[in-house]
Order: sequence, then structure tokens, then C-alpha cells
Amino acid sequence: MKKVVSLMIPLFAAVVGITACGSGSKSSMVAEATAAYTEAAAETVSNTSMTYDSASQKSESGSGGELEMDASGTPLLPEGRKLIRNITMQVETEEFDKMISGINAKLSEAGGYIEQSDISGTSLNYRGEPVPRYGNITARIPNDKLDRFVGAVSDSGNVTNKSESTQDVTLQYSDVESRKKSLEIEQERIWQFLEKAESIDTVITLEQRLSDIRYQLESMESQLRLYDNQVDYSTVYLSISEVTAYTPVTPETTGARIKNGLAKNFESIVTALTNLLILFITTCPFWIPLALLAAIVISIARRHNRKIDRIYAEEKAKRTAAQKTGELPDQGSDKEDRKSGKGSDEDMDS
Repeated sequence: MKKVVSLMIPLFAAVVGITACGSGSKSSMVAEATAAYTEAAAETVSNTSMTYDSASQKSESGSGGELEMDASGTPLLPEGRKLIRNITMQVETEEFDKMISGINAKLSEAGGYIEQSDISGTSLNYRGEPVPRYGNITARIPNDKLDRFVGAVSDSGNVTNKSESTQDVTLQYSDVESRKKSLEIEQERIWQFLEKAESIDTVITLEQRLSDIRYQLESMESQLRLYDNQVDYSTVYLSISEVTAYTPVTPETTGARIKNGLAKNFESIVTALTNLLILFITTCPFWIPLALLAAIVISIARRHNRKIDRIYAEEKAKRTAAQKTGELPDQGSDKEDRKSGKGSDEDMDS
């Protein structure tokens, strides 16, 4: 109410001042303008006060705590209140594609739409295993069909977290509406003054004020449309994760824990053996030539060692026979035999 009065007084003073600077023949128009503008200000203040007080009473009468719930746990929204509802859900699913398709179908059925969507594609990790997918969806649902949509999402997956917030914008909405009506009344009065204005200065001043009023009215209409959209269409933030098994909601028994532990360990062993087999096969071009080269080197070394062992065995046999007959080979012949043995080895190697 004070805002309206403070808004009217400067304009009234400007109109009266500019008009008073004119000729004396305009004094009757100044008086008329003064009376009309005073009446308009009083009417505007009265209407604004009544509208704002009515909105305050409605808000205070229904804001005594949390929202009431029906038998199914659905919030009961008071009539005449402007409530903005937002819901955040974290959901697990074993069938990612099916759930995404189901959400799109439910949205179309409810008359809602997707405001933003971020869904990951299929990919593999460094071991060649599929990476679990995820999706973040911001959906707008008509307020009267919100609870049905949330129930459908809950039935199609495992909800690990859910939060809901409700914002009451009744007072803000009523305040904007009241100020908008006041400006519309002021705009109408200024148009009436323009029809009677004779001074160019008066016309310029009134048109400047009209331009300011139009700008404020457009801003208020935009704010009211935003409120209406947020009230009529609730927002649901969905965070969807692909899993191989749902997160347990109840404590596991000892037997179940043992069973699940064995299953996980067996799965880990199978995975490790599979990865080892894949590694063995994929590295064949490297280790097969190395294995063949190593086999050839080992075979040559063994043949050489067998030849040397045979020569030494023959020499040892000769010495043993000579000892029995009492004839020992001289050192020279022994050295010659060793040299001849080495020479024969070199000939055989070549």
C-alpha cells in the first residue's frame, strides 16, 4: 500500500507542477487533474490493500505446519495456494533401456516433457567388460499427475533415495498481482490525462511515465507466468544407475552372506581365468618366436655337451685300460688326444 502511495505522489506533483507553469487558462484543468488523480490514488490504495490482506489471510490460515496427507501418503494441496513441488529420486535398474523407454512413455501419457536429459552410451573398460550406464533426467509433470508418475518410476526400479520439497509462493504471487493491478489503474488514469493535456511538457512527462509502467507490467507478467508454470508443472530430478544386482534393503542372514560371498569369489576366479586366457592368446605373436628360438639354442647346447661327455668318457676308458695293462699314456699323447677331441668337436659343429 505504501508503495502505491509513494508511486502516485511524484507523478501527481509532476503533472501539477508542469501544468501550473502554463497559462492561467489552464488552471481549471489543473484542478480537474488534481481531483481525478487523488481519486485514482485512493481507489488504487483501497483495492491493493484489500487484495493483499485477502491473500495474507488465505496463506496464514493454511500455513500451520506440514502438508496434510491422505491414506496413501499423497500430500493434500490446499485450494487457492500456489505450491511449487520438486522431487529428487535415485533409482537402480537391471534393465536400463527398458526403464528409459518406460519413463518416456509415462511422460507422454501424463502430458509432461523432458526439460533436460543426460544418458551415457554403451562402452567397455580396459578389460573389455561393459561399463554400467547412467542417466540424469529432469522431467516436468502436471501437478495433478505427479504422484502417479513417481509411483510408476518406483515400481520399475529400486529407489535408493527420494526427497521432496514444497515451496509456497502464494504471498509472492498475490503481491505481484496487486502491484500489477495498481499499475494498470495508474496507466488508465494517465491515458485520461493525456486526452486532456494541452502542454507539450505535460504530454512528454506522461508518456515517459507510461513507458516505465509498460516495462514494469511486462516484467510482472513474465514473473506471474513463471510462477504459473512452476505451480502447474512439478519438477522431478531422476538419477538412474544400471546395476547387475539391486542394493539389499534388508540385512542379510549368515547363510545368505556365505552364499553371496562364494558366488562373488567364484565369479572373480572365472573372470581372472578368462582374462588370463585372453592375454595368452593375444600375446602369441610375441612369445611363440621367442619359444622356438630358445628351443633351438637349448637343443644345440645339449648336443655339444653330449659330445664333450662322450670324448671324456672314451679318454677315461683308455686310461683305465692302460692302468690295468701297466702302460700309462704319456702327457704328450694326452694333450694331443685332447686337441684332437676339440678339433673333432669343431669339425662336427661346423
